[in-house]
Amino acid sequence: MLKKVALLGLSSALALIAVPSMADEAKQSCILKGVVNKAKAEQRGLDVYIDFKSAKPASRQASCDLSRGQPLMIKEAQAEKLQDLPHGTRVAYQYTVTADNTAAWQLLTPSL
Repeated sequence: MLKKVALLGLSSALALIAVPSMADEAKQSCILKGVVNKAKAEQRGLDVYIDFKSAKPASRQASCDLSRGQPLMIKEAQAEKLQDLPHGTRVAYQYTVTADNTAAWQLLTPSL
């Protein structure tokens, strides 16, 4: 069963936590930074809501083509740990899309 988790960013976005097997397979790789928003989570009936404020390429060679409001979904058990983070906690993720269009997320901070 999917946890109702929203990692909304660039104004809105949902997330998935996993690590791609090979970096060369990446079509895009972004570093997303945001803030836990408990009020929005409650308003939307979600366990977690993260409002991402920025998306930048993970490296000089990486592409990072995300649109404002682009929704992304989290399906990982690590989401349970995120719901314990206090309102206002700053988080950072590396978001990667591989050649087969699989989305992968890796939590960078805070370490849980």
